[in-house]
Amino acid sequence: MVYEKNEEGRGPADRGPEGAPASSGAKTPWMARYLPELSRSGLAWAIAAFLALMAINASTLAVGREAALAALNSEPAGALFAPFVFDSWGTIGGLGGVVLLFASVLFGTPVARRRELSLFFVVGSVAIGEVAIVLWDALYDDTGFYGSGSSAIAITAQGMVCALAAFGLLRLARQDTRRFGPLSSHWWYSFAIIDSTLILTSLWFVLVLEPIFVPTLLYNWRAHEIGFLLGAAATAVYAGLRWADLGLDGVVRIDEMVMNFRFDDLCGRFPRRLPKYHVVFGGPRGSAELRPESGELRVGDDFRGRDYREAGPAFERALLRAMVRAELLEEGRDPGDGGGEARFRELVAEVGADPTA
Repeated sequence: MVYEKNEEGRGPADRGPEGAPASSGAKTPWMARYLPELSRSGLAWAIAAFLALMAINASTLAVGREAALAALNSEPAGALFAPFVFDSWGTIGGLGGVVLLFASVLFGTPVARRRELSLFFVVGSVAIGEVAIVLWDALYDDTGFYGSGSSAIAITAQGMVCALAAFGLLRLARQDTRRFGPLSSHWWYSFAIIDSTLILTSLWFVLVLEPIFVPTLLYNWRAHEIGFLLGAAATAVYAGLRWADLGLDGVVRIDEMVMNFRFDDLCGRFPRRLPKYHVVFGGPRGSAELRPESGELRVGDDFRGRDYREAGPAFERALLRAMVRAELLEEGRDPGDGGGEARFRELVAEVGADPTA
């Protein structure tokens, strides 16, 4: 096939086998590629839950905060519902902000555990926040009035995020992926900075900005103290139960995150930069296939969850083969034509893999 640019400076890589449009990773709409991660990771649950808390708190302001508190204080179980009565706009802002902090640690977590971690975060922060409020009311409240607002829930969530960031640093220390390549190294340092920042800012907030560890019985201090400590402790228990699944044992397991990092690493070693293909599972066993119409490289499911030290070489050979097909497509050549295999051997040799693979 002769490679000729059209008026827009593009070549046959922009057309399918019979001249029909063919999309590449570069043309896959951003929203179509990344928005499904909100569902797959469970982050949509956290967003929905905390938006609901914010809306409920704001609605009690609209209907009358004092009337709502008066009704709750007349009931023995009122403490259970007091967290849903507005206390300040700072609390509402905190509920929204803590979801952003959680998203930062969630996407550094192995893909297979993200949905479960999101569910744990939502249920744990609300349940432990409620426990903190009930314990404060039972053990320390001498005012006769329930403390209102979801601040204990927000502080509990912050304690969970702080603990998750600490375990994230431990995972990075034990899974040192900097040796994999420049992009893997970049993301290793990025997550190290993110986790360190989350830990330091959380401690700064609870020790300095709102010093919850002070000798007082007030709701906004003692209930927050209970929630923060219980939230961190519950996260430590969860991490202990999911030690290997969270990568805390130091084993790098092949998942979508690792595959996409390696794709970016290997792209830098090709003669020209490939468009960004999304690497997913679902390809033929033991190999990978190019899906230019969807902007995907599909890797065999038999690689899923495998120890990278054992399956890494075979996985990289499969990924490289599919990436060379993408390179040929970008050059305007048929990936399956007679010159394709020769070009494949040449390029695979250039990136240091076995040219006979």
